[in-house]
Amino acid sequence: MKKFLTAAVLVTPPLLWASGANALLITVNGGESPTFPPTFTTLASAASPVTVDPVLCCGATNSFSIQIAASGTPPLPLGQLDSNSIDVNSTAAGTLILWVTESGVTAPLGNVNFTSGLTDNVLVGAISTVTESTFISPTNSVSPPNGTPLDTDTFTAIGTQTATTLAATGAGPYSLQEVFTIVATGAGNTNLTIDITSTAVVPEPASLALLGSALAGLGLLRRRRKAV
Repeated sequence: MKKFLTAAVLVTPPLLWASGANALLITVNGGESPTFPPTFTTLASAASPVTVDPVLCCGATNSFSIQIAASGTPPLPLGQLDSNSIDVNSTAAGTLILWVTESGVTAPLGNVNFTSGLTDNVLVGAISTVTESTFISPTNSVSPPNGTPLDTDTFTAIGTQTATTLAATGAGPYSLQEVFTIVATGAGNTNLTIDITSTAVVPEPASLALLGSALAGLGLLRRRRKAV
């Protein structure tokens, strides 16, 4: 019994380390206009999940205070990224751009249906518009990247928009990106959410039957050649 307990103590720390090592990287970048494109500041870059405590952001005027909570893998399955709560307070006119990127995604691969849930939970005061967008980068780039657009919507009031887009991931790994553009004319507050989920495309039965027929034909052709 003592030998077993000793072995368990010796094995447990590496297992815990391996679990943490498997967590994907989430990077949060912020930039504040009026200069465009703005100079982006890295607010967080850590294993999922990540939080950014209230901080002034992200330029010479620091006209915005932001608080962020985002989750990827783990605790979520591969191919899912949730910006659970993006809370932004403005004190003056300006434009804030926030990028949330999960990099190192290895599944699902191929042609994948990505569903983007874009939500504005709160929009009060002098927040004039909020634009939410989602992207996939087959090159695994960290925002702000040149990714493949998935979905976008501009909010002037509380609302939700959901869309599913078929996109190719490449061989992997790839990255998922969520971008929030907040335009303020003065003091205001907004709370935002983006959820990305993914589902691998399963070939239809007709496609599978066609593939089976083609393989059977190739097998028959090889047999005939051997017979000759």
